[in-house]
Amino acid sequence: MSPRPVASVSYETATVSTEHVHDKANFIDELLVILRRIVDGFICIVTCGCCEGPNGAFRSGDIYETELMEGERQAVHNLLHYIEFEMTDNSMINDERLRALCILTYSDNSELQRSAALCYVEFSQRMRAPLTAVLVEPLMVLIRSGDLQVQKAVSLAVSNFIINGPDSNKDVLMASGIVQPLSTLLSSRSIEVQCNTCGCITTLATSDANKAALVKSGIIRPLLRLCKSSDVRVQRNASGAVLNLTHIQSNRNDLVARGAIPTLVESLHSKDTDVQYYSAAALSNMAVNEKHRTMMAAVGYHDVIKRLVLLLSSTSYKVQCQSCLALRNLASDADHQLLIVREHSLPPLHTLIKESNGNTLAAGLACLRNLSLHKSNESAVISENMVPTLMRQLRISSNPQAQQHAAGIIRNLATGDHITDVLTTECANTMAYMLLDPSTNITVLIEVTASIAVFADDDETKDQLMNMEGGKVFSRLVSLASLSSNSEVQYNCAGAIGQIALTVKLQQKDIPEDLLHKNIAGILLYLDKFLMSPEPSFVHVALWTLLQLLDDRGFYSIYKKEVHLHKVIEKIVKSKHSEAIKELADNVQAKMTAQAMSGWMVAFGCCVVGAG
Repeated sequence: MSPRPVASVSYETATVSTEHVHDKANFIDELLVILRRIVDGFICIVTCGCCEGPNGAFRSGDIYETELMEGERQAVHNLLHYIEFEMTDNSMINDERLRALCILTYSDNSELQRSAALCYVEFSQRMRAPLTAVLVEPLMVLIRSGDLQVQKAVSLAVSNFIINGPDSNKDVLMASGIVQPLSTLLSSRSIEVQCNTCGCITTLATSDANKAALVKSGIIRPLLRLCKSSDVRVQRNASGAVLNLTHIQSNRNDLVARGAIPTLVESLHSKDTDVQYYSAAALSNMAVNEKHRTMMAAVGYHDVIKRLVLLLSSTSYKVQCQSCLALRNLASDADHQLLIVREHSLPPLHTLIKESNGNTLAAGLACLRNLSLHKSNESAVISENMVPTLMRQLRISSNPQAQQHAAGIIRNLATGDHITDVLTTECANTMAYMLLDPSTNITVLIEVTASIAVFADDDETKDQLMNMEGGKVFSRLVSLASLSSNSEVQYNCAGAIGQIALTVKLQQKDIPEDLLHKNIAGILLYLDKFLMSPEPSFVHVALWTLLQLLDDRGFYSIYKKEVHLHKVIEKIVKSKHSEAIKELADNVQAKMTAQAMSGWMVAFGCCVVGAG
């Protein structure tokens, strides 16, 4: 099976920066100051100014010149007493406190509305119980306020409820219609509101339904604008929100249509590693689409490729990892494979592969795997002396993905014009080691057996593979071809056996008798399974292998007695298989007839000589 590019969506999820513009610890103090001032003001009013506030007489023209209603006074008193003396982390908002919140929220007094918003901030930091629709109702009124102080407080409160509370809080807020007011707040002139609102969107965008609803609300353009903010905290949360939205194909299309690609490419130039990481991951997801890849590479004359190559040397592993994945997806196209290598990507990629581990190592090898598909890149990879590094990672890495990609790269290089260069670096021995190791992951084994099948195409390597490790490699190939539960492993091993069997014809020497004796049952079982397979490619490789094996005298002497297999071949000749397969089956029958005739002639000659 031919090597093919690897490209996929990264489901890395952005998290909200905990560094808010406003100091959360100050909110409670600010709230208490406001509530006390309100109480002091009320006392001053009802005593006609005879009782002074804490800083002297309550002056005419102050914000409390308008007399508070009795309900408002009682609400302020209740909340002040609750916050100062009763509130704990496990406190519940009972009906009395909720009624007090509603009174402050619906008041015409802006200072009371600010108090309500600040109360929500305090609740959001302390409350672990799920939100209810009743509790969210005043919050939805406050979030639509035109007062900047209310916006700052309520946007932080919503962010806290989403981040710190149970997942059900997201559902309650979405059902209450939070999306549209959040979309409006993205256009606020306040850095604090922008940062908090982007954080809300980032955290809400963790389910497909929410992501779709957010995009429909028209948040893309304001989000992209905030990706260019002068404040790095806003950039961070905005680019994180964009990343979370890219997990759905329809959202990626909408983002690209509204100019996300040039914005994200520009964000790669940020000095903040979180912004670099989110932007690279978002671009990686967009690069799954061929049209998007073309658009991406066209920005700033391949600026995205140049910048991603530079980020391979980042001090942040997560930035390195996402840069590798973005380059891997871009390298799904042949033109980009060439461009990436021409932008001097191999030296930093080689360093990354040598020094990293885990997901970063796997991402680096996945990128190199796609780059190695282009024949014009083979010499550059060989010249960079990457093959020994790949062999080392294949042997020692505990990451199956990394091992799989390392073996896949070797396969790509061996398929090209550099099989001799590959085989002189102990590749065959390393692949044999991985083949014989029973703990080798099945995904790795697929690539290892595919590489061995390619190696076996080299005439000098056929005999080496047959006798390697005292015949254990050949026996393992036979065992996997007949018994493996993975069809790709079976097919690869069958191909390798067929190539190794060519040794009989090319070097005119039979398979060692003891090796044939150990494996004849497995070989016949493999041939039977493949010839009976509904998959034409399996039938084809079995017939081709059988043709090679019939040149071996020991195998022929056993096979000629296998009546069942002869009948299977006869059925294939008369079947609706392709002409190529039926021709191979005809050739098998013809060779059997020729071998039989040769045997009869030898036997007849012996009889004549004996009679003479």
